[in-house]
Amino acid sequence: MAITRLIAPSITGLTIPNTSINNASLDSVTALPSGITTGKVLKVSAYEYASTSNTSSSSFVGAFDFTNITPEAQNSKYLIQLMGGYVTCVSDKYMATRILVAENSGTSTAIQTSNSRDWTTYHGANSSYLTAPHSWSYVYTPTNTSSLTRLDFYVQFASKNTSGQVTFNTSNYASSTLDGAITLSVIEIAS
Repeated sequence: MAITRLIAPSITGLTIPNTSINNASLDSVTALPSGITTGKVLKVSAYEYASTSNTSSSSFVGAFDFTNITPEAQNSKYLIQLMGGYVTCVSDKYMATRILVAENSGTSTAIQTSNSRDWTTYHGANSSYLTAPHSWSYVYTPTNTSSLTRLDFYVQFASKNTSGQVTFNTSNYASSTLDGAITLSVIEIAS
C-alpha cells in the first residue's frame, strides 16, 4: 500500500465568504429519520494492568479480570480493546491471548470468531526472542438484549506450539523509571 503525503501550498490574500444556510424548516428538525442509526458512545470503561505474569502451560491461565461493568442501555454493542504493554516470547516460544466474557455474572465463555475458534492474538519467534505490544480488538454483541445488568471480562494467555515460558506484559522496562502497562478498554456504543 502506497502512502501519499499531500502538502498544501501557502495561500495569502484569499478571502473566504461567510456562508450560512437560512432555512426555517431545518430549525424544527429534532431527530434523524427512522432507519438512520448514529451509534454514539455511551460509556468508556478502562482497566490498567501494570504487573507481569508468566506461564509455561499450554492451557489458558488468567492474566487479569475486569469485572462489574454496568451497561448504560440495553441493546448496546461493546468495542473491546486490549492495547499496549509487551509480551515476551524467548526462542521458539509462542503465546496466545484471549478474552472471556460473562453476562449478568453467568458462565464466562471465550469470545469467538464466526467459525467457533477463540479470537486471539498470537506472538512468537523461532529464534532469539520477540517483544511486542498487545493489539487485540473486537466488537462484542451481548446475547442478553433485554435485561443485561453486568459484564465481566477475563484476560487469559497460554504458551502454544512449543513448550516453554512466555511472559504477559513486561513491567519495569530497562530501569526503575520506565514501566509497561496494558489497557483493557470497554466502549459501550448505542445500537
